[in-house]
Amino acid sequence: MTDSLRVLVADDEPDVLAVTRLSLRGMRHGGRPVELVPVTTGAGTLAAMKADPDIAVILLDVVMETDTAGLDACRAIREELGNRFVRILLRTGQPGAAPERATIDDYDIDGYLPKAELTTNRLYAAVRTALKAFDELVDLDRHRRALLLLNETAASLHPYEPLRLMLERILGAMVALVPTPLAVVGVELQREGGEPLRTVVHLSTSSGDDPAAAAAAAAGRIREHLTDQVEPEAGTTDDGYVVPFTLHEGLGTGWLFAAGVVPDALARSTLPLLAAHAANAVYAAAFRVDAPVQRPTIRQ
Repeated sequence: MTDSLRVLVADDEPDVLAVTRLSLRGMRHGGRPVELVPVTTGAGTLAAMKADPDIAVILLDVVMETDTAGLDACRAIREELGNRFVRILLRTGQPGAAPERATIDDYDIDGYLPKAELTTNRLYAAVRTALKAFDELVDLDRHRRALLLLNETAASLHPYEPLRLMLERILGAMVALVPTPLAVVGVELQREGGEPLRTVVHLSTSSGDDPAAAAAAAAGRIREHLTDQVEPEAGTTDDGYVVPFTLHEGLGTGWLFAAGVVPDALARSTLPLLAAHAANAVYAAAFRVDAPVQRPTIRQ
């Protein structure tokens, strides 16, 4: 990840901005550069957060266009915008205008930095700690949302529905976890005395050329890729990421494929669970109560 982490510097004193730039010059966190975004008013602070909710840290002065401009902006960010992720470090040259303990309790701030006591090292350490806390909060929220998505997907799979519909729901969840222009799921059912019964379902999120043809071509490449492996494992291919799975009762095999992406650690740990949902969907479709109990077939 190469995009920057943004720190909003809200202060109407040019000298403070200059010292802040010098103190945080060259700062990086998690391999990402830190970018300073200056504003000079409380209203500008709120507008910046509306325009860019992913700002990681705010260095917030109390007294700007009004004596409580910073505190008003802080309350609006937490309550009106509902942003609980951005870390707010209050900087004030007039501690009497915002007593430390009362301000921390009443305004949900994450640090209190009196300007008279603020050294370059203390500012650097405070921002670094705030960036780490921001990253951890965002990561926890991503895990929460991923687990919620998995649970909702599992609950949406009904054995009485066509298999294609269930697989399309799984692909929708996959695209939410790993944004990709083309998501594909393939299934191969083993049949006694015959060629495998193959099903390929795709979901395209781009306006490119014939997505069905692209999915069919990807399926051919993936079959070759997995055939070359003694024990197929999830991993990157020349043009994406594949997650193989085995169907119950020796029914066959299958795979999920995301084109043109390399999933991050969270997605890599989550996609196998989604593949298990796909295996369960195929099994449920093949062994419906109203289906013959002999050699399984898929009923569309």
